[in-house]
Amino acid sequence: MSTNIVEALAAILYTVGENGIDEKQLLETLNINQKELETALNTIQLPGLDIHQFGQVYMLTTKKELEPYIEALIVNKGKTKLSQAAMEVLAIIAYNQPISRSEIELIRGISSDGPVKTLIAKGLIETKSTAELRAQQLYTTDLFLNVFGIPNLEALPTTDEDEEEIESFFNNLVNQKGEFE
Repeated sequence: MSTNIVEALAAILYTVGENGIDEKQLLETLNINQKELETALNTIQLPGLDIHQFGQVYMLTTKKELEPYIEALIVNKGKTKLSQAAMEVLAIIAYNQPISRSEIELIRGISSDGPVKTLIAKGLIETKSTAELRAQQLYTTDLFLNVFGIPNLEALPTTDEDEEEIESFFNNLVNQKGEFE
């Protein structure tokens, strides 16, 4: 594997920042195939950093063992948590996507415009319009996967799993991962 490809991969991932880069765009930009990308990913070594794939997006993340330092930085800068309403709406979207705002309101029994706007502003959900449906449909984003540390939506706890495991997962989301700048 050419050092130039590995260096270019590191430079691209650094440049795209927290948004990451779609796999297809990364392959096209580097002008390599999937096998060459995998080799580059296995070759690259970045002190303090890892490369993770969330959905079809690659991004630089800090190494897990450095998490206490990053958390200390974030705590010192101040934090805001997602409200209980925003967490409810996020869970409804994650498990039922695509879903419209009116369908969310039917499930919750209350207007959800505020939490939906907050989640869109934080980049955790996005809207998509389709020709066959009049209402915009809401979906979680790759940032949602990243923030909550799951590789894909199939990793969300299901009703088939132990109720304690599901409760633990959502408590972890609310208590640790639901914090944003």
